[in-house]
Amino acid sequence: MFKAYHFFNLLDFYQLTTLWQTFASFFQLIFNLYFFGSLLSFIALTVRRLNDADLPWGLIFLNFILGLGTLVLLILNLFPSSPRALKFKEYEINSSQEFNNLPETKTLSGIFKDYFKNYFEFRGRTTRRNFWWVQLFWGLTVILFLFLIYLFNQFEQIMFGYNFIGSMVLRLFFFLFILGTFFPQLTIHVRRLRDAGLSNLGLSLLLGGTSGILIFYQMFTKTLKITYTTVHYQLVQYLLFLLVMIAVLSLILVEVMATGELKTNKKNSLFEKID
Repeated sequence: MFKAYHFFNLLDFYQLTTLWQTFASFFQLIFNLYFFGSLLSFIALTVRRLNDADLPWGLIFLNFILGLGTLVLLILNLFPSSPRALKFKEYEINSSQEFNNLPETKTLSGIFKDYFKNYFEFRGRTTRRNFWWVQLFWGLTVILFLFLIYLFNQFEQIMFGYNFIGSMVLRLFFFLFILGTFFPQLTIHVRRLRDAGLSNLGLSLLLGGTSGILIFYQMFTKTLKITYTTVHYQLVQYLLFLLVMIAVLSLILVEVMATGELKTNKKNSLFEKID
C-alpha cells in the first residue's frame, strides 16, 4: 500500500488527472489506518510470543530503540516455545470457548452492558436482536446530535451572524461520541457477521470491502468538488455510487439474517460449516 501511494502520488505530480490524486490519498489513508489499526494487535501478538518463549513481556519496549532494538526483538521471537508457557495456551483456549458459547442477553440494560464490556472483543457472536437494538439507539443518538447542531447553527446565525461556541461544543461532543463508539461498533459488526455464518475471511472481505469502497467514494467526491472537475467524471462518480449502494445493502442483508443462516454443509472459505 505504501508503494501504491508513492506510485499514484508520482502520477499526480505530473498532473495527469485528478483521479490519480484520489488514488494516492486513498492508499495513504488505508496505509495509516492499517498501521494504527494493527498496532494494538501487533503488540498483543508480540507479548504472547514472548510469553510462549517464557521471556519477559517487557522486552516489547525494545521497539523504542529504532532499528537495532526491533532486530533484537525479532530474533527473540524466533526462540522455540517453552514448556512453562503452556498455562498461557490453556487460558487462551478456555477464553475462546467461553466467548463463543456466551448465552444471549435478554434485557436492554444487559445488551448495552455487553456492548461496552466487549469494547475491543472481536471473538464470539452477537445475535440479530442484540445487534439491531444497539444500532437503533446508536442511530437515534447520531440523528439527535445532527439535529441539535443544525438548530444551534441556525440560532447562532440569527443572533450573531456566525457560528458561536454552542455549535462548536456540540461538534466536539459529536466527534468524541463517534470516536468513542468506533471500536465497539466495529467489534459488534464483526460478531454479528460471524453469528450469521460468515467465516473470518468472509466477514473481513465484506466489512473491509464495504468500508474501503465507501471511504474511496467520499474522497473521490470531495476531490472533484475541490478541483471543480465534476463534469468530466460524472459517469465514474455514478458507478462508484452504485458500487457503494450494493456493498452497503449486501452488508445490511447479511446482518438481518438469523443466527447461522449462511452456514453450509461443506467446508467453505467464506462461510462456516454447520456443526
